[in-house]
Amino acid sequence: MERTGEVTAVQGEWLEITFCRPADCEKCNACHGGQKTTILRIKGKANVGDKAVVSMPQKTITRASTIAYALPLAGLMIGMLAGEMLLPNTNSMGGIIGGVVGLAIPAVIIRLTENARQRDPQWKPRIVRIISSEQDI
Repeated sequence: MERTGEVTAVQGEWLEITFCRPADCEKCNACHGGQKTTILRIKGKANVGDKAVVSMPQKTITRASTIAYALPLAGLMIGMLAGEMLLPNTNSMGGIIGGVVGLAIPAVIIRLTENARQRDPQWKPRIVRIISSEQDI
């Protein structure tokens, strides 16, 4: 997946690239009160005002979404079921306790493996090209 953003700041070798959200996202307003921009810090060489085309493989985006959303949800559901089965006569308290434990386990695993993902280049967006603000459009 490729997105084009504008370089809004340069700090040494780090670029701050601001992306405007797609029109479909503007209708949802689920993110921080309808914030219409996303900011990414990435290494590269460009000037403020340049356009940067940033890419991240679709497979990586799908995997990240699965890790962030599906694993905790699966842990919650499995934990609730296990809690109800292990503590059946507790007026749903077994399900609540199981759900909390089931949600906590994937969260801890995700946190413990986050450093490895941060070091792995496949998990990082990369700049495909820079379109100079000085070029004629």
